[in-house]
Amino acid sequence: MVFQSQGYRSLRVIPIAIVNGLKGFPEAITAAFSDATVQTCIVYPIRHSMNFCSRKDRKAVAADLRPIYQARTAEEPARQLDLF
Repeated sequence: MVFQSQGYRSLRVIPIAIVNGLKGFPEAITAAFSDATVQTCIVYPIRHSMNFCSRKDRKAVAADLRPIYQARTAEEPARQLDLF
């Protein structure tokens, strides 16, 4: 991030923005910072998906989801999701 050196702080460049999936966030960021890469944080969708399983199964489901979001290649999550 680059800050202006005047007496006030003003953000001029955002290289990457991690957002929580709210509608309009990516569009607003890219409108203000056209070079920014916008990525959705994986925590929110995973946390939301836990609402659809019973409390007693949450720990096991979270462990089974881990290989999906910790994948090292772009193809690996699809394969892990099929295994899930």
